Amino acid sequence: MKIKKILALLLAITMIGIMVAACAPAEDGNVVPPPVEDPADPADPATPADPADPVPPPAVDDPRANTFTIGYGAPAAGDFMAGWGNSAYCVTIRNLISGTVSTVAFTNAGEFYINPTVVADYERTVDADGNITYTFTINQGLLWNDGTEITARDFVASELWWSSPEWFMAGATWGHVDERLGFPDYRGSPVMSEEPDDWGDDQEEPEDWDEEEDGEWAPDPYVPERLGWDQPNEYLAGVRLLGDYEFSVTVDAAHLPFFFEMIWFDVAPLPLHVWAPGVEVVSNENGSRFDQDIQAHADRVSTTERFHPTVTAGPYTFVSFENNIVTVQRNPLFGGDSQGRLPTIEFIQQVYAPDEVAVDMLFAGEVDLLPAEIRGARIERVIAEPGFSTVEILRNGYGMMNLVADWGPMQDVNVRWAFAHVVDRQAVLDNVLEGYGSLIDSEIGEAQWMWHARRAEVIEAIQPISLNIEMAHDRLDLTEWVFEADGSTPFDRTQANEQGTYLRHNAAGEPLVIHNGAANAEIGDAILLDTVRHAAMAGIEFTSQFLEWASVIRHFSQPWLLEEGERMFSTFSMGVTFAMAFDPYRSWHTDFIGTTINPTGFSDPEIDRLTLELRNTEPGDYASFLDTWFDYVVRWNEMMPALPLYSNMSVDLHSDRVVNLGSTAFVNWAQIITQISLAG
Repeated sequence: MKIKKILALLLAITMIGIMVAACAPAEDGNVVPPPVEDPADPADPATPADPADPVPPPAVDDPRANTFTIGYGAPAAGDFMAGWGNSAYCVTIRNLISGTVSTVAFTNAGEFYINPTVVADYERTVDADGNITYTFTINQGLLWNDGTEITARDFVASELWWSSPEWFMAGATWGHVDERLGFPDYRGSPVMSEEPDDWGDDQEEPEDWDEEEDGEWAPDPYVPERLGWDQPNEYLAGVRLLGDYEFSVTVDAAHLPFFFEMIWFDVAPLPLHVWAPGVEVVSNENGSRFDQDIQAHADRVSTTERFHPTVTAGPYTFVSFENNIVTVQRNPLFGGDSQGRLPTIEFIQQVYAPDEVAVDMLFAGEVDLLPAEIRGARIERVIAEPGFSTVEILRNGYGMMNLVADWGPMQDVNVRWAFAHVVDRQAVLDNVLEGYGSLIDSEIGEAQWMWHARRAEVIEAIQPISLNIEMAHDRLDLTEWVFEADGSTPFDRTQANEQGTYLRHNAAGEPLVIHNGAANAEIGDAILLDTVRHAAMAGIEFTSQFLEWASVIRHFSQPWLLEEGERMFSTFSMGVTFAMAFDPYRSWHTDFIGTTINPTGFSDPEIDRLTLELRNTEPGDYASFLDTWFDYVVRWNEMMPALPLYSNMSVDLHSDRVVNLGSTAFVNWAQIITQISLAG
């Protein structure tokens, strides 16, 4: 198969991607991108099954016969709650225990629609100010796994909780609730002490300070102190509790239009009776609020439920996380997915399957599924083995090296581009993907319909990323790194060598050093293979170190929590999967600097403008969305907030006992668990 198969698949689906003009907008803001593959999705949102008449799962006596075991190439971090920079391994558990029970559902092709299992009725209205409100009536009889009924209060509590200052103070970030009417005043902001006008004037020079030896003296920097929290409004105006089974959500006109409008009204319930017992929701014409402070509850949940969820409403219930094994069990009180389907598998275990033995574990029956495999040799082994099958998935995302833009040498776009010219991206394709991927030069995923529609034009417009030492030197000559070790002698590119004995320095005599933190050891090693040598030839010292996911979270997602002097990584080799609603505003906009959404601190006014223009495209206006996307990926390439390595085809490897495994670019096995069964 190799790269030829990917190219053939892309050719077969290109005609689907370019038919944007023929795509009519769906009603009520339900924007559906043109599908890029045929997922053979049995679900038809137009004719949902009757959720009140679900089919019970068959009884199975043999526990092993009804245990589905999934192997992942890295240990789970054990963090099962949104807002904490979860790994993909933990997100799948979240999907199993909390997914499906929400107001909006989606097909395997990534199409949004109102979930009839949860929503009995809804109405969309637009007020005189342009604010859009969805009023939901939920079905009665929905249950938490402890038997407590789910009511409208739980949906309103969810909106309040995820956007509350208390949850933010507990260390989490918020979701898309920031578009809710009144969110800024409800969330508020910290009150910090101000720097005195005469700061430093009364700090005398140290007695032992020697101007000739120590240079210029400066007083200790002023560190502001948090004095409190300013919350202008205790009510969240855009959420109303209207009855036991009715509530409304309003999006501020300032954030409208939004191309993927319906996704903003995707609301899942929260078990308030467990997370904050005794707390009630107060709702009136001002909006909604909790009737008491929830800080103590938020702090407790962030250290308990976050790691061991107890009360949830999804198809499975969390059982344990021990010895790198996460176990969940079928939730008998689950009311069904959007088509009324119930899970048939009793137990699911997610285990650590080290890369070097993962396929052997599959063949030995120790695991049933190795999801999203990208390495060609392992894929070929399974293809050749009787009794095992594969599901091929074009990636809605890409592999990349995140480049830290607010600290260290990568703050300079010329350093970022120079680094791009010394990384041997082809080595990753050859040594890891082995033909199951392709090089990309911007933020692009092979499954994106936009890429299929404008591929040739994008390739023509952007600057290709190539392995080119001279171009790296040209870029670096525009930076501060233009001296030898003495900080004054001009750097001579002809003296740079593969051994790295002649490096670039700045005027302070600091060498140009780039440390990489690798979330995937094999890809990190592939990058390291020749990049050390190529970087040295450009006067750069490059190193790469494998990091466990907990360390990735700490160093990449929350660098502001590191101690002084502890920050060391300028790049992080990792990957990203795009959301169904492609919204890069929530990755690169300066609004999110200092949060886990934009932890690298990238900032560019043009990217800010384009990401807002992209999201503010009218629902259904595919042509405008496509034009803005084109401008966005061209600018992204120019500024390079991350170094794109590849987009690829991932392949689910599984034994033939797994039936109806239909992963697509938009849904993984955990999101379609009600469609999967085990044979014998």
